[in-house]
Amino acid sequence: MVATFFRVASSLLLWLFIQSPSASVNGYIVNDLIDWDSMPEGLFVGPGVGHLQETDFCDVVRQKTELLDALKGRNLSVAIQYGPGFDFFVYNPDAPLSMANPRGMIATMLDELARRGGFFWRDSFVAYDTNTVNVLVGEGAGKWDRMLNWTISNFDLSVDKWILTTERLENETVFLHSWFDAGLILVDQGDQASLNWLGFAAPFDGYVWLSIAGTLFLSAVFAMAIESFEGRRDGRSYAWWLGDHLYFSNLAISQHFVFPSPKTGAGRLFLSSFAFWSMLIGATYTANLASLLVENALASPIDSIESAMENDLRICIHEGSASQTIMESLIPKSRIYDKFVGTLTPEIMYQNLKSGACDILLGTRQEYEIFGSQSKYGCNLVQAGTELHASSASFAIEFDPLNCDSVLAYVLNIHMNSLDVDGNLTKYWNLYLENIQQDTCTTEEDQLMGIRRRRMIETDGKDSIEANVKLPTSSSSSAAPPPSRRNKRRKLISTVSSGDGSPVSGSGNDEALTISGMAGIFGLHAVGSALSVLLAFYSARKKKKKRHKAAVRKSKMLVEDNNSFMESELNVKYLSMKREMTIQMNNMKLDMMAQMDTFFELHRKSLSDSTADLDMEHQHHQQQQQQQRPLAANNSSREANRNNVVGQVSNDTVQLSNVSVDSGDMYDDEFFQQPPANSREVKTGRNVGRVPNNTVQLN
Repeated sequence: MVATFFRVASSLLLWLFIQSPSASVNGYIVNDLIDWDSMPEGLFVGPGVGHLQETDFCDVVRQKTELLDALKGRNLSVAIQYGPGFDFFVYNPDAPLSMANPRGMIATMLDELARRGGFFWRDSFVAYDTNTVNVLVGEGAGKWDRMLNWTISNFDLSVDKWILTTERLENETVFLHSWFDAGLILVDQGDQASLNWLGFAAPFDGYVWLSIAGTLFLSAVFAMAIESFEGRRDGRSYAWWLGDHLYFSNLAISQHFVFPSPKTGAGRLFLSSFAFWSMLIGATYTANLASLLVENALASPIDSIESAMENDLRICIHEGSASQTIMESLIPKSRIYDKFVGTLTPEIMYQNLKSGACDILLGTRQEYEIFGSQSKYGCNLVQAGTELHASSASFAIEFDPLNCDSVLAYVLNIHMNSLDVDGNLTKYWNLYLENIQQDTCTTEEDQLMGIRRRRMIETDGKDSIEANVKLPTSSSSSAAPPPSRRNKRRKLISTVSSGDGSPVSGSGNDEALTISGMAGIFGLHAVGSALSVLLAFYSARKKKKKRHKAAVRKSKMLVEDNNSFMESELNVKYLSMKREMTIQMNNMKLDMMAQMDTFFELHRKSLSDSTADLDMEHQHHQQQQQQQRPLAANNSSREANRNNVVGQVSNDTVQLSNVSVDSGDMYDDEFFQQPPANSREVKTGRNVGRVPNNTVQLN
């Protein structure tokens, strides 16, 4: 990418040159150059001491060099703070230069920027400490602003944790991408929690406890309703029934789930939702209670600079820093407050806070992250109140059109932003924090878990312990202070009130989880309960329809069974009658056969008798014929010949050896027919027949 810059008009450049002072001895500057000869020895150290400091970047504009290549091959002059209170840059002037000297987080950042931009800095930097600042620009308020102006006016880059303020921007200072959180906060030593008999209720606020009680009661009622749909009341009274389920619900929140196993989908859904809700409530309560008890939560009654000043507290502050400038701008009356304790470095502020030289301190959030985690400054440090002012800090460059410093600012900003985006800046911070963990407030258990405990409690924002704390006004504390000002301030915590002026309930622990934070847990169970009730109603309606269909089907089956029964009864009766008739017919047949046998027996007997009589009669007749044969030839009524004899007899019965009956009815033993009245019996051997009277043919 090739950047195009507008050339500054020569008349404008000439005007700027005329307006600038031609010579100045203030701060060892002569003709806009550092007078190294007049400067006391040791005021600055480093390889850049005694050399021309500022670099002209206007050749990039004239040659239209690609912007990312604008710094390649250049030695940038860099002014860096070092020494006690600033361990981001560790430098030993008496040791030879190497990659290990200088070292530290800032040295690592500059090395990476130089690698990406193609420039050099290790052979052209100068270093200064806090004593140099006092000698060079004087002490008092605004000294760091003056030091910033001095370094950016005489070097290409001023490397420090320069806090961005409106005044510094108006003074033609360009800030690079932030690497330091400079939000202003109050830091206090938290009080140990006093004896509290209601400490077990601390994890939740009152509204959450009421919601839990209501949920347990409603869950018991819903469980009863679902059991009623399932028909599982088991003869219990409503009071006894409700008591059982309230007991089960209270046990459920302690992870002891003893509800009877449900039989319907609605019951399973409801109890699953209730069990999950109970698990979340129990886990949340346990975690928050452990945090409050194990960490021995600390508290501070201070929430603002005003409350500290109203209670006549000593406030440590980094003297002459941007923190003091911002505070005086935000709170004008702080300019006349005489209890401020100025310190040379931020580290001394934390030392004074632990020793009791001051009651509270005003510093940056990043410093709190660093010093608050080290046990030598106390493991009871807490943030008091909310963040007073949000800001950031970084390296600084002067806006100088004559040297085209905008080129330098643009290129370095690109690379600084890249360090943040690609995670290198975070890696540098983690490495820095690991190097200061030799004496931290982290326990061995935390170290095994990979946790770095910065302090016993962290409070931030409106939900912090101190955010809602209000101290009495100065009029209410105008009485003579007791011997210990700090003890007086600690007693004020008993009068803590909430943001709306009402007393804080319970232990005053605003770290208790609120209903707004736990609404999702209750909402989840409410949805599950509603779905289970709807499912129960649907199941009940479906079961009712099913019962109705079953009743209709059963009614039809009863009708069909009744008809079938009637048909079966008729069939039984029919079969019974048929069987009886068959038996009767068989009996009748047997009777008839018996009668017929008797009849035939009698008939045979009668016939035998008749045959005997006939034989006798026949013999008698033969005897008569033998007696009358001589007279037969003379009988005119018969005709005879030698082959056959035809004769007519009247009212006589004869038995012949060969008889053919030409007319008449035949019968035998198997076929019986009533003989004609006008016939007579004829029995010859096996055949018995009847012939009409008076007609016999003999062969």
